[in-house]
Amino acid sequence: MELPEPLELPEPLVLHTPRLTLRPYTSGDLAAVHRFASDPRLTEFVEWGPNTLQDSRDFLAACLAEEATVPRTAYTFALTLKEGGPPFGSAGLTLDPAVLDPENPGSTAPDGPSRTAETGYVIAAEHWNRGYATEAAAAVVHFGFTVLGLDRISATCRPGNLASARVLEKTGMVLRRRLPAHKLIRGAWEDSLLYSMARPALR
Repeated sequence: MELPEPLELPEPLVLHTPRLTLRPYTSGDLAAVHRFASDPRLTEFVEWGPNTLQDSRDFLAACLAEEATVPRTAYTFALTLKEGGPPFGSAGLTLDPAVLDPENPGSTAPDGPSRTAETGYVIAAEHWNRGYATEAAAAVVHFGFTVLGLDRISATCRPGNLASARVLEKTGMVLRRRLPAHKLIRGAWEDSLLYSMARPALR
């Protein structure tokens, strides 16, 4: 299926799925962020956390700063249920800064290198096994391809994180290779699995 051309970004930038709303973070989200980001179950396979309260403050400050950055290099969405409530996770995209167009702030360069980004997500443990991670990841990938006009989106996960690997595969990503000693996690260098998908692969 041919994808539409990149669109002008709406303000505020909010994505909707059948069960979720993906919205920008606000300064009032600190308690909710810290509730899930301080849980060691979420951070077993990642290089950050479990968060201290200051770590969560820093994360929220970084999210608010990226929303004001021109051109945008990252999009981090707070995940909430469609009916409302506090955030219980995050999903986002980090753009390769080499492809940003300095002549057109907020957009990616139409020519030159392939327009790429990396995606990631985290879901509070009490919401695991409900398909929310797949739903959120798919929404962010679709946003990246159809709105930002990206050519390729990638993601990594640790080999032992089978749940995350399943999410990436359900989103349409394909395992490309294993990256040896890719992430320093609590003092040990861990391998990563690299997944990616090209823009034409979107269905």
